[in-house]
Amino acid sequence: MTAVPVPGPVPDGSHPSSLRVASRSATVAVVVCRVEGEADHETRHLLDEALAEAVAAAPALLVVDVAPLTFCDSACLNALLQAHHDAEAVGVWLVLVGAGPQLQRLLEVTGAGEILTLRSQVRVARPPHPA
Repeated sequence: MTAVPVPGPVPDGSHPSSLRVASRSATVAVVVCRVEGEADHETRHLLDEALAEAVAAAPALLVVDVAPLTFCDSACLNALLQAHHDAEAVGVWLVLVGAGPQLQRLLEVTGAGEILTLRSQVRVARPPHPA
């Protein structure tokens, strides 16, 4: 942890005070769930199971990578919304990443894009390679 005293006046300007700013490193548990292919009413149970397992792992962040998803119908959307609800209930932040045009349109038309956290891509920090 790093603490840096910063001198400054008190709000009324009469007595000096200091501000302490502290930062520390933290390891954040992240689970990435990659969804590939077509997700519809026939395959929803597979999506439900995978997302439930990921939420049950209780990471701080659950990234659902849907970039390789080629089709998502209302059953798929309901599975994503249920996972979001379940994740929120246990303090997991679920982020949907890489939604293609078809899924983006579905999210827009249904209003689900206002509920889910959406990102265009995920950045993964990797340790530097030895020289």
